[in-house]
Amino acid sequence: MRWLRNLFSRTDSATPDAARASAEASPATAAPAEPLGWVSHQRVSSEGPVAIAVDLALDGRAPLPDRPRLVRIRYRLKVARSDGLPEANEAEALARVEDLLGAALAPAGAVYAGRATAAGRREHLFYLAEGAEVGPALDPLAPQLADYALEVQAEEDAGWEAYRLELFPTPRTLRWLLDRRAVEGLTRRGDAVSVARPVDHQASFPSAEAREAFAAEAAAQGFEPVARRDDGPPPNGFGVDLRRDDPVALRHLHGVTWGLAELAGRHGGAYDGWESGATRTG
Repeated sequence: MRWLRNLFSRTDSATPDAARASAEASPATAAPAEPLGWVSHQRVSSEGPVAIAVDLALDGRAPLPDRPRLVRIRYRLKVARSDGLPEANEAEALARVEDLLGAALAPAGAVYAGRATAAGRREHLFYLAEGAEVGPALDPLAPQLADYALEVQAEEDAGWEAYRLELFPTPRTLRWLLDRRAVEGLTRRGDAVSVARPVDHQASFPSAEAREAFAAEAAAQGFEPVARRDDGPPPNGFGVDLRRDDPVALRHLHGVTWGLAELAGRHGGAYDGWESGATRTG
């Protein structure tokens, strides 16, 4: 039962380091100070849209060596929309199923990685220790889940490939999620996001030559290199900070950051994030 895995190709769902943003900014700046936790996003597959919820907080820890066993729990929706996703009136029932599954597997030490819904089906992915019993934990749920016939499959996934390839956002989606959270943080502090202000961007590269080639192309787009660093962690030890005046309205800002991410990738490096002070009007 590899339904979920077969929806995506490795190329579609791989997430290179270039897509990850820095989370080290101070509270006064726009870049998020803490990693993203649970997020929802959508992908496109051969069977239509796929709605995914994933715990990105696991990214820095995965794979967990003591949780090498993947358990997939899958069932059909009661009534799916024409695009294969659930109707709004089924949301409460689906949330209850998720809560029951999590509570039932918690005593076995299960780590819940996320879920995916597509083509009238939903699949939950849990990681457990080798030899952990799943059937006895789920059997008592049968009377409470009479509307859903559970299919359970266990497989070895010591590298947590399913988490990375099936649940994790694509590079552009991850960049959007990071940008959105940062902009929302500014908005909550009363920032006038449509007002242009200096925005600093960070990128890093495996060599000084790659860094300088990137900086030259970025300068042609109006980005001023304001700092260089040669002591970063491998593999990208050569960093550069760029600055340009831009509004931080989400769509505009995301266009800027993704453009820089693509440019950094073409030079073998990584776009590491952005930051900006708050700007208020009146």
